[in-house]
Amino acid sequence: MTRLVKSMRRAPSPRPAIAPQSLRIAAIDVGSNSVHMVIAQADTDGGLVTICRMKEMVPLAAAAYPTRSIPRAEMDRAITALARFQQVAIQRNCEKIRCVATSAVRAATNGGDFLERIKSELGLDARIISGREEARLIYLGVRHTCRMSAKTLILDIGGGSVEFIVGDDRHSAMLESRKLGAARMTARFVSSDPISEADLAALIQHYQREMAPIIEQIQRHKPTRVIGTSGSLESIASICRAGSGNNGDSGHPDVIDRSEFFPLLATLLQSSDKDREKIAGLDAARRGQVVAASVLVGQIFERLRLKRIEICKSALREGVLLDYLSRNIPDLTIRQQIPEPRRRSVIALARRCAWHKTHSEQVARLCLALFDQLKSVHGLDAAARELIECGALLHDIGWHIGQQGHHKHSMYLVLNGGLRNFTPDEVWIIANVARYHRKTPPRKKHAEFQALSPQGRRIVCVGAALLRLADGLDRSHASVVDDLRCRVGAEQVKCAVVTRWDAQLEIWGANRKRDMFESTFKRPIIFELAKA
Repeated sequence: MTRLVKSMRRAPSPRPAIAPQSLRIAAIDVGSNSVHMVIAQADTDGGLVTICRMKEMVPLAAAAYPTRSIPRAEMDRAITALARFQQVAIQRNCEKIRCVATSAVRAATNGGDFLERIKSELGLDARIISGREEARLIYLGVRHTCRMSAKTLILDIGGGSVEFIVGDDRHSAMLESRKLGAARMTARFVSSDPISEADLAALIQHYQREMAPIIEQIQRHKPTRVIGTSGSLESIASICRAGSGNNGDSGHPDVIDRSEFFPLLATLLQSSDKDREKIAGLDAARRGQVVAASVLVGQIFERLRLKRIEICKSALREGVLLDYLSRNIPDLTIRQQIPEPRRRSVIALARRCAWHKTHSEQVARLCLALFDQLKSVHGLDAAARELIECGALLHDIGWHIGQQGHHKHSMYLVLNGGLRNFTPDEVWIIANVARYHRKTPPRKKHAEFQALSPQGRRIVCVGAALLRLADGLDRSHASVVDDLRCRVGAEQVKCAVVTRWDAQLEIWGANRKRDMFESTFKRPIIFELAKA
């Protein structure tokens, strides 16, 4: 025992904060309906934290459609908005402002003159991007935010054009842009209020003709999921949400569900502009274009036999930021290293908290080994497994604040660390798993634990019980355990600790932390050494 005690490492002292390199940049999008800006803080962990968003409606596409030339009045409005955005970006200490112009300026005969005015009056280097480049940047923005483990169709319905993208976490397989934007189609086909049968028939015929080759391409790629971006789709989702009585505070992403959409489409086709004023959830600035946009969405639902379209708020502007960063900051490699957005967010938080990478990854690996081999007992699914793994990876980040009570600090950092792509309930489960990796197990007086659903509490109890054992099995922080082999019996669990090294300290550490396992799994666990 004396030899064992002497071999124990002293607990490490709290690690100092490590401030990651960061850059504050702004992306401005001169679109067909509006001018948008997003300011974000980017760091070498690949994180992109939004600081500010601004929008001003400037209907360039509608104004330019009859003559294919942007009127001076709209040009003035856009430049005034850009000047305001530029001032805010400077006040927010942005080191770089990136400005792009899309379909309306692309198609305008005086688009070049507009860019020259922006340069001469504001000093901003705005550039016109092609439809394909717009699609590529939208893909980058969505990929950064949304999980796309399988092939996904991304739709962006703008005022002048519509982008059709198919891709996954690794690469894009299809990047297409068509001049089917809501403002363009409204100006060309909608001459009556409400829309007449003749106008509607002409609009549908045009959509079907122009989209036929696109639909064939999409079907060849066989996407399993559809994500929509842009103000038009967000407005339609907002109307559906308002109609269903959902206040949008559930933490789950907005969706356009087929069963809710087609009744809405029928209402919109019969509505006048004045009628649409009364539709809850409809942005006033979108009222005039929502019919054309909704008819397009209806065609996409029918042609692709979709059940739902998920809404992602990140798109072109975020893509502009990410594209700039990838070209100008070589250290931003986390995107290539970790393509899965949820895991990337977890690792980014861990890095910001100066985590002990080797120990945390070893503990997570051992925790999952126990989870997988004990599935016949706990019965939890792959979704629970992912949340437990996240809790294991983040269990020690509380050291970033201090040693004493670091398990509680870990919980605080998880809850306030800006984890992306998780629902609030999932974040609370991860935080509780991390919090209960040591000291007192869950109690009735622990409000954060009791606030979880019964299933959430079950995941936390199983996850924390396994995490305690895994943490003990890396007591030396030297990753001496190669593998675990469990034999599950009705009366007990025997766990062979496979190692090429002396793992007596690890066995001792696990035995000290087995109480929660035995109370949760209703049987003892016995550890024994096994040579690799």
